[in-house]
Amino acid sequence: MAEYILSCDVGTSSCKTVLFDRNLKTIASASSAYPTDYPADGWAEQDADNWWQAVISTTREILQASAVNPVDIVGIGVDAMSSMSLPVSKTGQPLRKGPLWSDRRAAKEAEELKTLTGDSALTITLNRFDAASFAAKIAWFKRWEPDTYQQAAFFLHCNGYIVYRLTGSLTTDVSQCGLSNLCDTRTSSWSDEICRAADIDRAKLPDLHECSQVVGKVTEEAARITGLAAGTPVIAGAMDNTAAVLGLGLNRHGQAYISAGTATNTGVCLSSPANVDNALLLYRSAMPDLWLVNGGVDFGGAGMRWLQNITGLSYREIDRIATESSPFEPNPLFLPYMTQQRAPLWDQTSRGAFLGIDPNTGHRQLIRSVMESIAFGIRWIFEMIEEKGFTLSDIRMTGGCANSPPWLDIFANIIGLPVLVPGEQDASTLGTALLVGVGTGLFSSFDEALTHITIREQHFPSENPRLISYYDEVFALYKRFYQRSRDDLKNLAEIRRTYGETDESSRSV
Repeated sequence: MAEYILSCDVGTSSCKTVLFDRNLKTIASASSAYPTDYPADGWAEQDADNWWQAVISTTREILQASAVNPVDIVGIGVDAMSSMSLPVSKTGQPLRKGPLWSDRRAAKEAEELKTLTGDSALTITLNRFDAASFAAKIAWFKRWEPDTYQQAAFFLHCNGYIVYRLTGSLTTDVSQCGLSNLCDTRTSSWSDEICRAADIDRAKLPDLHECSQVVGKVTEEAARITGLAAGTPVIAGAMDNTAAVLGLGLNRHGQAYISAGTATNTGVCLSSPANVDNALLLYRSAMPDLWLVNGGVDFGGAGMRWLQNITGLSYREIDRIATESSPFEPNPLFLPYMTQQRAPLWDQTSRGAFLGIDPNTGHRQLIRSVMESIAFGIRWIFEMIEEKGFTLSDIRMTGGCANSPPWLDIFANIIGLPVLVPGEQDASTLGTALLVGVGTGLFSSFDEALTHITIREQHFPSENPRLISYYDEVFALYKRFYQRSRDDLKNLAEIRRTYGETDESSRSV
């Protein structure tokens, strides 16, 4: 009997679903986009039913395109964006739209939680409180929407909601622990001490499970809607970044990664949850006994989408222009921090900025500067990690940026290490498929599953001493440019707030 795995990645802008065979080769894939609502400044939220409808449509499309019998699917896994706090009723029905990881409405609550929990927050969660966190969003509901808080039987992450719709089980996976600010990150368990200090009802937090653990089976209703077979096992799933790290084939201390999607995340695997630096994030990997220290450029790959939108160029044209460009041209220096930044800069008022634009600056120079800026931001994070005593040998990369050969060359040259691109699909869905294979017994171990991951592309840094010296000097300038601009950008944000458009007459000025 054929054996297949269904893997769903519920991202910030779309859901991608992939059907793999037992050798982790792609049989079929489909994607479906959904909108984000921005009802107030700093808010970003989505309708959970849109995720479910995207899962339904992509699953049905895959089953039809592949002609695979649903009974031959051995298991299903869902990974998703993190730091969602979706309030649901006791029957699992959403009580409102869910605030995304990029939602900053709970900044005040995060600061208050930091005060309430004191030093125990850092010693137990190993992470600083931030507006993006699960805990801060729950505290926001408690203050500003008390009826929602009281009616909520549970608060779910995004993948937990899809697992519920498939199985009827209300769960959370352990890879969400660190960023929740309510867990003991060392033991991957809810912290009663933190919950008491934060005055958050522990009963509203669903049980935690290992990412590969089977937590339920597809119900008759879900089977009817999706076309799947009732009784198909479903695992707890994972945060998208931890699934991507596994899909890259990383399973050992010291291995490094870049997950370059809407946000460009980067970090290193750890064999123990060392409190390396509270500027960085620390959370459980999707694998047992492995943790990740992490930071990111929060408007990473999205920066190129922004540039693509304003230039009207296709991504293929952008790649062609980048390939023809040179680092030694008069390219401006760009700060890619176009939205509020989380780890490691923790900058609430950050914005993008160009340095060195002249009348000859055009598409060619802007494309090169945006590509280089993301790589400089990632190099800075690796520098912070290396200062903590970690040695990096090579880097594995996934995400949209990994589909751009000139951009991969830029990453390798600026970071100064080889950049490897594993697999034939985006690593998140591949990593989730690997979790399903282990959780359902299709693979006897993670080691066996990882043998199916191959390297499809390698990019090595230049040995040209002139280029190496050039990027070293520009990188130093990049850091100074950000540090000197930070206060000015903060002041600009304050001026904009003070002189914001408050009446119709100001609109015609």
